[in-house]
Amino acid sequence: MKTLRVFSLGILLAALFFVVPHASAHRPGWGSETGQTHIENLSTSFAFYRDLKPASQVDVYVFEGKAGEHLHAGIQIPAIRGLELYGVTMALFGPGLPEPDEAALPAQHPEGLGASLFPSAPGEDFFEPFTQTNYWGRQRIEMDLPASGTYYLLVWNPQGLPGKYVMDTGEAEVFGAMDIFRFPVWWLQVHTFYGQGPVMLAIASLLAAAAALAAGAVILARRPKPALVPVRVKA
Repeated sequence: MKTLRVFSLGILLAALFFVVPHASAHRPGWGSETGQTHIENLSTSFAFYRDLKPASQVDVYVFEGKAGEHLHAGIQIPAIRGLELYGVTMALFGPGLPEPDEAALPAQHPEGLGASLFPSAPGEDFFEPFTQTNYWGRQRIEMDLPASGTYYLLVWNPQGLPGKYVMDTGEAEVFGAMDIFRFPVWWLQVHTFYGQGPVMLAIASLLAAAAALAAGAVILARRPKPALVPVRVKA
């Protein structure tokens, strides 16, 4: 009975958690395993969960930017044992940027463009409420783009060490009504990324699914009901 009460309380808390309107969160993404990952826009808050495996792996993100448009991007390392000191380097390539130091760049990088480098540095640690996961903060980019055109964000480990990182871009939290039902999948994907065991994943998935269903019921209940129009019956 006690276990049932704890389980019910967990579902209730999770349901309340998912319907809190001001909880901050990034929209998760997983990036492209081959080629380039396209960033749709610079305003929506995205989080790209990536696993650097080969020593030569360089993740490439591409986006279209306008002169004066603000770029907000940062690196977090998932709080996993063994990654306490892990870090990656970011480089932004694009029009109007300064001539880069070729020796500091990976072997494969965009040619004919200026670049700014952002090496790993301690930053603000971060707690992501929707997935209940912790991150160690690293470097961050806050700048206005110097010119309009195509930009490339490259992420790699200069020592060729394998590890995990999360890159976030944008600041606007944009979620649709149907995203509530995607949260269980996102939750499962993030906790799998963290290497959680099957029992933990099963519990997390069940709670997240229950929360999504409860949240969906709340949203449907809050929708305005159509006004009833009286029908006159002719004698």
